[in-house]
Amino acid sequence: MSPFASLAVCMLSMAAGLQASSLRPNQYSVIILCFSLAWLWFDGPNAPGFGLSLGSGWVVLNQAVDRLAPLN
Repeated sequence: MSPFASLAVCMLSMAAGLQASSLRPNQYSVIILCFSLAWLWFDGPNAPGFGLSLGSGWVVLNQAVDRLAPLN
């Protein structure tokens, strides 16, 4: 990776971190799910993308069920 590309990745990750700090914690799983599905779409089948989409999809499903039928 060139030094300019490395700097660009660093700046983008800092900007993403600033934006993520304003999100509620239950929104992280939806964002991870979208990125992992996009990764699978563009890169094809791979283990990390599948694992991220499966795990974050499970979290989104659990959050939806908790909102629809709370235990309290």
